[in-house]
This record gives sequence, structure tokens and C-alpha cells, in this order.
Amino acid sequence: MAALAVAGGLLCPAAAFAQSVGSLDIVHINDIHGNYAVDYENEADGTEMTINAFSALKQTIDEVDPAFALDAGDTFHGNSFATVNKGTSIAELLETAGVDATTPGNHDWSYGSEQLDSIDAAFDFSILAANVVDAEMGEQLFDDPYLLREVALEDEGGDPTSTTVTVGVFGVIDEEFYTSTPAKNVEGLRFEDAAETADDMAAELRAQGADIVVCLSHSADPQELAEQTSGIDAVVSGHEHISIDDTVTSADGTEVAVVETPSSPAASYFGTIGVLTLDIADDGDGTYSVEDHSEEKIATADPAFADTDPDIAAATDMILEMNAEVLDEPVRTSESDYPYSTGTAPGGWELIRTQDEPIGHLVTGSYLVETGADLAFENAGGIRGGITAGEVTAGDLISISPYGNTLATYKLTGAEIREAIETSLDISKACRDVLALQIEALENGEDPYQYSWPSNSGSVLVVGGAVMRIDWGQPRGSRLVSIEVGGAPLDDARTYTVAINSYLPGSTDEYPMFGDMELVAEWGTCEEALRNLVSQDGWEQKVADVSGSTEYVEMAEDPEPEPTPEPEPTPEPAPTPDLEPSPAPETPAGPSTGEGQGQNAAASGTGSAAHAASLPQTGDGIALVSLLFAAGAVCSGIGAGMAVRRPRRK
Repeated sequence: MAALAVAGGLLCPAAAFAQSVGSLDIVHINDIHGNYAVDYENEADGTEMTINAFSALKQTIDEVDPAFALDAGDTFHGNSFATVNKGTSIAELLETAGVDATTPGNHDWSYGSEQLDSIDAAFDFSILAANVVDAEMGEQLFDDPYLLREVALEDEGGDPTSTTVTVGVFGVIDEEFYTSTPAKNVEGLRFEDAAETADDMAAELRAQGADIVVCLSHSADPQELAEQTSGIDAVVSGHEHISIDDTVTSADGTEVAVVETPSSPAASYFGTIGVLTLDIADDGDGTYSVEDHSEEKIATADPAFADTDPDIAAATDMILEMNAEVLDEPVRTSESDYPYSTGTAPGGWELIRTQDEPIGHLVTGSYLVETGADLAFENAGGIRGGITAGEVTAGDLISISPYGNTLATYKLTGAEIREAIETSLDISKACRDVLALQIEALENGEDPYQYSWPSNSGSVLVVGGAVMRIDWGQPRGSRLVSIEVGGAPLDDARTYTVAINSYLPGSTDEYPMFGDMELVAEWGTCEEALRNLVSQDGWEQKVADVSGSTEYVEMAEDPEPEPTPEPEPTPEPAPTPDLEPSPAPETPAGPSTGEGQGQNAAASGTGSAAHAASLPQTGDGIALVSLLFAAGAVCSGIGAGMAVRRPRRK
């Protein structure tokens, strides 16, 4: 027995002598999409305030004094505050707040790789993406492959211990995101395998003396990334927009912490800040390891952050002043509302993915007026704002189309158009089913976010220029009851010109026909098309004239033809010499079942009562969808910790 005990001790000396020596913290954010302001409402008195989330971040960093402050991507693009100056406003606030490094998300390439590279060069924080390389030379795009830092560990009371460890951080981006941005944005680059690059970076950091290695990633499946790699202790991720606090076993048997903070719709954009605590053990053989971890989610919409940090306030004011000249410029006025998000009736991002909406007609109408195409497609995820009746500014239009996407016209056959729309309806039907479940959950007092939206919900097509009739009750491939283009039924054999934003040609997983489209012409940005339209006199009538309409119908499974009316008997004519008897009149055809034409959605203000009736209903559907938005606000206030795994949405 004694001999066995000695042998066991010789076999695993680290296990025998490992002891806790302290902890270190990492502050992290992700998927802020160019936002900086969050709203807080005091439930006690109903007062509201706007809080600068970067101030909350800086105050958290100052208080926690972390080993690193990290951002996991989709940072510089998405809100007009950021897009008006191509992300430099957000970069300024990241630097002022004390962020050490960021990794690019798929939307951060929207200004092109040169702009992202210039941000990396101009600011103190590092952009880490080791697997983004020059396609010819194989050299990494960004200057720093990783960061390496000596960190003093803390005890349970937050006081420094006598132990220091070396911590290394590197970044990788999901290689599949190479096709999530227009090709011109990543021209000349290659996204190498993220897991293989992570292994190489971890090995290099270990060789440079790193005791603890952290992977910063923008990934569609950060748990899977962790499982495939070796030498990593933690993955700080973005892209999923949900709360992740997980532990997975890596390829070398290490238990790896995987964390992400929730973003819209699970919480407000920049609604939470994560604080990852890694508990460190001395293995007794000169190495250190992570023996446990904990994750705290801090809500930015908190009165504790009401007083804006002076440095953040000064930087924000300077940016707003610089942006105001462009954003506040009046373009024209609007007689109608084109909502994207409201708090009192259905009107959030869910609706543009589940039914026909006026804001979709405005966007696709601008494409049609700009290009003269037969049809226009916009992915629902590309629409991010709306406008209200009254003065319309450049900032309003940038907020609708904030991604810097460009416009082009392509050739598609009628058959390809029909197939694309049927595929879109299939995705939209799945979205409607989830929305119905979420509404029902709210009605029952349950967590609505137990039901996850399809990961491709943003790929629902908004169609302009067609008169369509849709039946949600029909099976896949048969929901498009009828479609007319240019006043005539869609001809499967004819070739049409379609105006499409620069994101959609890469969406070949959902729409393979987009991969072989013939380019007709390239135009300006989508925002420029909107501005060119809205700046014209009578622009709303132009939208109504070109954008088409959608009508929702319910067809019988096996419609019975209406009976043919009996013709009136023809009286016998009086005999006429040398004339043939008059023939009986032809039997008139009965009306065709289900035929008709919808009203123009943009002109008639669809999306209010008429279209609310087409939403999935459970009891009072409109009231319940209002509750859904209210629940989202509550989730934002508490850090939205109830969001569950897998509702990918980009």
C-alpha cells in the first residue's frame, strides 16, 4: 500500500502539490454595434436617464483593475454615431475607457480592411486577429499577434498577493465570417482556420513564458472553438449576442472557461459588462493553471453610473460636436411614420422578419428609384432603424442603413427569384413560430427567451417591386400564392434585373442562386440611395408607386371550384329567310378561387392594425407583443441573464 502511494505521488506531482495562490480579473464587452448610450428608467418614480455605457465601462475598469480589458468584436459599426466617421468615434472611447485589445467582428469589416488597419495604427489599444493574413504573403494584417503581461494575483479580499503570473492574450475571428462581408472589404486577405491558429498562438505564448493564455474571439460557436484547441485557459467571445458562462474540456483535457455578455435582443446594445475571474493554482512544478472561474454581468443601465466620467464626457461631447454637422443636416420631411422599433405596439426588429412593413418598402423603394431595376432585395437584418413623421435628417437615414453596404444590380431568372422568395418565406415562418411561442410564454408568466430565434433570421428577404400574395398555412415551397412584377405574372423563364445590397451575394448558404448572379452595374452606398430618394419632392408617392405590395391570404387546401352559372335560355328567334339560327352565348367562366390584388403596403400604412392581425396570435397578440418588448427592457436592466444558448442573430 505504501509503495503504491509513493508511485501515485511520483505519477502526479502537480496534483499532489497544487494549491490556490489567488485570482485575476478580465473585464470584457462585445457586440456593442457602434452604440454608447443606454436608457435607464427608475421604476419607483418613472424618471428616465441616459447613461454613457463607456463611462460605465471606464468606472468598472478603474474599480476592478483587471489584468486586461477586452472587447470581442462588432464594435465599430452599426449606429450612426459610429458610421458617420467610420468607427473612429468608438475607437476614441475605447481608448479613453482603458480597453487593451479588441478583435474584429464580421461587421467591423464594413468600412474595408484598410480603415480597420488604420484604426489599429492610430490608437493605443491593439486589434488582435492572428488568423487574418495577407492572401499572397501570409503575413498577419494587424501589428500585434498577441499581448503578454505580468499580473499580480489578488486574494479573496482584492488585495495583492506575493504571486505574479504571466498572462498572454491573442485574438482570432471565425474564418466563416470571411464571406459575411462584401468581398471588397476583405480583398487581398485570407481568414485562416481559427482553431489551428489558436493552437499555434497558444504554443507561441507558452514558449514566451505565458502561464495563463486567453483567447479573444468573435465566433459563431465559442464552445466548439474551445473544444478543438490546446493550451488555452479561457475564451472571451462575441457574436452570439447572449449570456454565456460555460466550462468545456479542450483537446488537451484542460477545463476552459467560455464567456460572453448578452447584447440585443437579449439585452440592450452595450447593456452589460462582463467581469471574468480566474482562480489560479500553483501546480507545484513551476507551472500555474486555472482551477475555477466565475463570471459577473454588470448592467450599464444603472443609476450607479449616472455620473459620467469626466474624460469620457469630454471625448463624447467632442465626437458629437464633430458628428452633428453631418447627422443633423435636414434632408426632407415625411408625412408618415416608417417605424422600426416602438414600445407600445408591434414594431421592433421582429416584425421586419415576420411580415411586410412600411420601412421595408422605403428601403427597397429607394433601391428601385436609384437603379431602375425590376425588383429589389434587402436582408431584414440590414435594416436597423426607422423614421417618424416630420423632419428627416441624414442621421435618421444612416441609422436605417448603417452598415456601409453598397448597391448593385444583378440578373436573376424568374425561377431563381421565386425560389429565393420561397426560401425567405420558410425562414420567416420559422421566425413567426418562435415569436408565437415567446408571446405565449409571456402570457403564462414564463421566460420568453427559452425559445431561440433562427440563427439566419436576418436573412429574411424584404422584397420591393412585386405584388405578392402569401399564405402562411401552405407547406414549404407553396407559400407564394402569386407574384406579379411590372404588372405581369412572374415569368420563370425570363431574366430580371434585381437591385441587391452588397451583403446578400455572400449569403449563398440560404440563397445559392446568389452565388452565380451576373453583375449588371455597381452603384453607391445603400444609405446614399435612401438619401437620394428622400431628398426628392414627392418621395413618398414614388415609394408607393414602385415598391409593390404584399397581401396575406388563406387558401383552402383543396379549393372547390365555384359552380358554373347556368346561362339564361336563349329565346328562339323568329324565322328569317336565308339566315342561320343565332348561336347560344358561350358559358361564362366562374370567378377563380383566391385571385385578387393586395393594397400597396407603403401607401396604405401597413404594419399597424391591418398587419398586426397577421402576426402569430395568442389571446391579445398586440398587447402581448408589447409585453415582449417590455420584457426585453427588464432583461436589459438585470443583465438579461435569462437568455439561453444558441439564438444566433446577426
